[in-house]
Order: sequence, then C-alpha cells, then structure tokens
Amino acid sequence: MGKIVAARAWANNEVAYVAWEIDGTIAGCLGFDVTRVYLNADGTVAKRPDGKEDRVKCASWVSFKGQKNPAWLPQDTGVWPVQKLAWRDLTLRKKRDGMTRRPDEVRVRYEIRPVGDVAPGLAAVPPNGKELQWVAKRDAQGNRIFGANGKPAWEKVRAYEGPARPLAYLAPAVATNDILVSSRRGSFRSTFTNGILAAQWLSNVLNEDGVVEKNELMAKIADPDDPHRKYLAGDVLPLLHELFARPGELYLALYELEDEELEALLVANATRIHVILANTGVGTGANKAKWDLRNKAARKRLIDAGVDLHHRMFNNSTHIGHNKFVVHVPPGNPPGAPRAVFTGSTNWTSTGVAGQTNNALLVEDDAVAAAFLAYWQRMLVDPQKVPKPFSKPMKDNQQGKPFRASNEAVSEVVLANGATVRVWFSPNRPERRKPTSKTQPTPVPPDLVEVYRRMRMAKEAILFLAFYPGQAGKDCIIGEAIAIGLQDPTLLVTGAVSSPQAMPNYVATQKDEDGEVEVEGDSPTTFDNGNVAIVRAARIDEKTLLGDLGVEQLTAKGGIGAIIHDKIVVIDPRSPDCTVILGSHNLGFKASYSNDENMLIVTGDRDLAAAYAVHILDVYDHYRFRAITADQKKKGKPTWVGYLDITDGWQKGYVEHKKGALMRYFAR
Repeated sequence: MGKIVAARAWANNEVAYVAWEIDGTIAGCLGFDVTRVYLNADGTVAKRPDGKEDRVKCASWVSFKGQKNPAWLPQDTGVWPVQKLAWRDLTLRKKRDGMTRRPDEVRVRYEIRPVGDVAPGLAAVPPNGKELQWVAKRDAQGNRIFGANGKPAWEKVRAYEGPARPLAYLAPAVATNDILVSSRRGSFRSTFTNGILAAQWLSNVLNEDGVVEKNELMAKIADPDDPHRKYLAGDVLPLLHELFARPGELYLALYELEDEELEALLVANATRIHVILANTGVGTGANKAKWDLRNKAARKRLIDAGVDLHHRMFNNSTHIGHNKFVVHVPPGNPPGAPRAVFTGSTNWTSTGVAGQTNNALLVEDDAVAAAFLAYWQRMLVDPQKVPKPFSKPMKDNQQGKPFRASNEAVSEVVLANGATVRVWFSPNRPERRKPTSKTQPTPVPPDLVEVYRRMRMAKEAILFLAFYPGQAGKDCIIGEAIAIGLQDPTLLVTGAVSSPQAMPNYVATQKDEDGEVEVEGDSPTTFDNGNVAIVRAARIDEKTLLGDLGVEQLTAKGGIGAIIHDKIVVIDPRSPDCTVILGSHNLGFKASYSNDENMLIVTGDRDLAAAYAVHILDVYDHYRFRAITADQKKKGKPTWVGYLDITDGWQKGYVEHKKGALMRYFAR
C-alpha cells in the first residue's frame, strides 16, 4: 500500500503552501485531512485557554459527488478532504466566517493524514460540529428577508445537501517542518495583497442582498473603512502606515495616485514628504485626448496642501513614470539610523492595494535605500516640460540622455546574512523606444541581460507572475523562460500572467484594408508543454459549469484593468543560490527602454525566496483550474465536474507522475 514519503510546508505572511509525496496508490484513499498545528517557541504544541492542544483542521468547500454546498459554507478536510498532493492554507491569516484576520508572528506545522470510507478496524474522523450553520434568510427569488426591526433575518440550516459520508483514517499523520508566519526576513519586510477577486467567498459577499450592483465592488475597495478592503489589502497598508509613522523625511516616486486613504496619509505628512508624481494614461470617450485624469484630483490635493511636489509627466504613449517607491531618511542621517526603501508592484490606487495581486517590500538597508534616493534625485534634475494644462499631450517628452546613461550601471549591496542585492533603474538604453528591425536583433537592455543570465543558471525551477511584459511573450521573461524550459526538460517553468496578449500562444486578429478578418485571433488561457506551464487569469463565468461554484468577478471595474499586477521571478527557491527578482519593472524590453522603473535582484536569501514562491504558487494555483476550465469549455471538451471523486482513482496521475511535478518539488 502506498504511503506519504515526504511532506513540507512553506509560508509568507499571508498563506502557507503544504506539499507531500506518495510512493504509490493508497488503497481506498478519498483524500487527505490537513491540520494546522500551532506551536510554542520551543516547538511544543501550543495550548488553548481550555487546556486543549491548539489544532485547526483546514477549511474546505468542495463536496463529494452526491452532495451539494449551494450556500458555499465551509466544512474542513476531515469532511471534504484534499484530493491532490498540495494545499494552499488560505485561512492561515484570513478567516472565512468574518473579516477579522488571525495574527502573524506565529509558528505552525501541518499534519497530513489519508482518509477513506469508514470500515472495521479504522479510527473514525470525529465530527466537527458544523453540521448546522447560520445563513441569511432569503425568499424564493433569492432576496434577503428582513425582520420587524429592519435587520437582516438569519436561519440555522443543514450545512450542505445530501447524505453525510463518514470518513476514517487510513494511516498515521505525517508532520511537516515548522514554519513562522511573518513578514520579517532579516533586512526585508515582504507583504502581499489578497486581491484575487475571482473568488467564491467574494461572490457570496457581493450577492448577500441578492443582487450585484454595477460599481458595488469598486465602492467597497475605495472605502477606507470597508472591512473587505482591509481584508483584500492584507498587510500592505499597515506596513505603509508604519513606515510613515517613523520620524524623518520621505521621498516618493509614484506612477498613479488615486486612493482616499493614501492621499490622506500624504496630506497628513505634507511638511516632510517630497513627491515626484508622474503621469497616468490617456482618457477615453469625451476625454480621449486628455492625459493624467486618474491623478487629477490627488495632484490638486497635494498642491493645495503645500506638498513639495514635482510633476514628471510624459503625456505620450511611449513613456511612463512607472515607479512606486518611498525612501525613508531618519533624522540625523547620516550618521543616524539606516535609511529604508519601500518598493514593489503596488500602485497607490484603490485597485492597486485591494483589487489586484501585488507585492510590497520594505528593505531596511542604508546602502539599498541610498541607491533609490540617488535615483530619485537624478529624476528630479532630469529636465521635463510641464504640460499646461496637465492633461495636454506632450508627444516629445522623454528622459534625457544623461539620465539614461546614469542608469546603465547596477548598484550592488551585500547584506548582513550574505545575500546580495543588485539594484537596477530604467530607462537604461540610449534609444527612446525598443528598436525594430527585420535584419538585426533588438539589443537586450542591461538589466534584462542580468535577469536572463540568472534564469539560464536555474537548476530546478523558474517561477513567475507578470502583468503584460510583452506581446505573445516576446522580448520579455516569458519567452526567455519558455526557451530555457524547452531546452531542459528537467527544469520546472511555471507562471501566471494577467493580460491575454501576454500569453505565448496569443494570436492577434489580422484584418485587411477593408476591415475584413484575414486571420482569426486566438487568446488561450493556458500554455502547456511538458515541464512548461503558463496560465492567465480567468474566472468562473457560468453558474452551472462547476458544481456549486458560482459566477465570479475578475476585476473591480467590470473587466477593465489589471488582475495579476505582480512582476516577480523566483529561481530555485530551495537552493542556497536562489534568486528573487521584483520591483515596478514589467520584465520586458519596453520597461527598460522607455519607462522610469526600478528592479531588485536578490540572490542567496532563501527566506525571501520562499515568501515570494508561496505568493506565486497561491496565484498560479488559484487561476490554473479556472484557466484550464475556460480552455476546455472553449474547445467543447469536458471539464472537472466540481465535486470530489468517490473512488481512489483520483491518485492515478500523481502515482504515474503524469501530474504533480511542482508539488513533488516543494514536498522534498
């Protein structure tokens, strides 16, 4: 009989990823019960106030065939077990029965135990007490019912439909390593938004009153007091507030600024901040020729508050000032406390902090912060015409040659733990835009020369998340990762992208001069070639498609805007030579040639690599089955039915190693 032969847990400050490996089919196994075990500092199991050990079975929602969970109420993995060899513990910090969040800085491990139908000689899985649960009372049309006091009515009902399936344990539990749930990693504070909107829990929140209003989600994430916004933003906003609470001066370079809470934070610190605010995109409709409409209100607010504000506006389709960083300079520095820099992919907008997947990193190292401050000062003296009015197009505005030349060199810093940080800034080529030639290859910018070199040194895995680095994956990390993966079939190449046009198998529609279609376009949601697997963000868009799963929202603005906004590459996260690449840089040629950008390449910090790898696995795994379902539906092929299997046959692909390579890599 097969058994679990390896199990390992990984975590950042939001999510844990638990993976295990089996050496054969476990007879009668209907999945695995996964339990989170809280630990004391010495590794012993923590106790609750009632004296019992602090163990929490992981929440699960997908029922067995023959059952239904129409209200999408959680059970746990002792009722609906895990039918794969990995589990994302999404409720490590984020509860599903309310908007409160569990604390961080806790230590946990996981226990994985195979379960099957109850049989003589097997220990039964004990009941969890969730057979009955409170739900909103609704009428026949699905509308909320209100009581005489005007408050919503609730009723206690069976948690799910269909007969219960009592389970029993087939073997002892296998424990993982201990992990610390924390944003703190030496010189780094790594944080991630929870901005995956194509999620069943959020669909239920929006449908609570029976109808989803057109701008309901956008209104929620724009409201600083809304609990769902706080929930979706995770630790990113608290980390920013913590940074601004420190005494001293703050130097900001921002692309977008459109968020009530963040604008108020800047105004409250008006006398000690210095802001370079760039331009945002051109308008549409009646505002088609106007630029910077998104920043308009915030720009005026900062001007009125007397902020030291510098307008770095290109107002053309070639260049953007794409940075989103803050340098903190404590009083008396130097020789005071070390400076710090906050960077990452998170735009200072409501959608940026709560409506997309994003990352933010605080680097508490004086030399790294000094490199960013020097770049800020170079931007300040790089001459730019200021449009009058601010919305006026400026087709010739671009970065100057001295500024471009100053970004051609990298800054390298060795941290106290021996890890190396290399800091790149853009633009770093003399050309205004990426050259195109039918006979000559486009020169690879110096920052991407290093990125590509690091990727080619990969021994086990390249993981990435990207927004839109280049069309059809060309001239960016996507095409490079695929080429490397196809040359080495032992290398795992796994990633997720936001834009349909970024997919390597994307085909643009081609029309003739009369507007007739000559070549039909194609925008697949998956690219799968053996060891290379890439998906793009997708949602469940049909209520009857996947069991009890309902229709989801993909973005906060009705299909407009970024979904995955991260720009991350993680290479060999298990290795001492691991590398993490992050920043504002979109990881394609355009960013290096045309935009103000920053990029960090961190080598040799396994804790940081683990944190970013878990974030990638979280986003990739969430969208993978949605992307596969969308592709299967498009091709008229059968999809997953949306329910757990009732036989042990689900293990076959894992045992034969036809699936689960990524899980096995992280389980070892």
